[in-house]
Amino acid sequence: MSEAGTAPAADAGGEARLVWMRTDGGEVAFPLLGSPLLVGRDEGADIRVDEPLVSRAHARIERRGASYFVIDLGSTNLTRVNGDPVRERELRDGDEVRFARARCRFVGPPARDPVATGV
Repeated sequence: MSEAGTAPAADAGGEARLVWMRTDGGEVAFPLLGSPLLVGRDEGADIRVDEPLVSRAHARIERRGASYFVIDLGSTNLTRVNGDPVRERELRDGDEVRFARARCRFVGPPARDPVATGV
């Protein structure tokens, strides 16, 4: 997926997503529909964050069961979750994820209703 999917964050539906909060005030929502997903500045990245300090292949987002993880790929300008530099971290709904200076918000999938799902 590229930056072409510039739908507002609210349009992404019930799937987990990463919302890039651009410096111009706009937001770009990237539904997390595959795994792993490459985050970076490169045109071939699944989640393209076109900012100069973001590495071409900056980080990866992986789904493991019902959880999502961000993994830094040795980027020069770090990946941070809620301000802390990370190599790998499980993401929680509302976490702020920074790739260099690019600010994103992780929006987790809605909680399942145990009665409705029979779980």
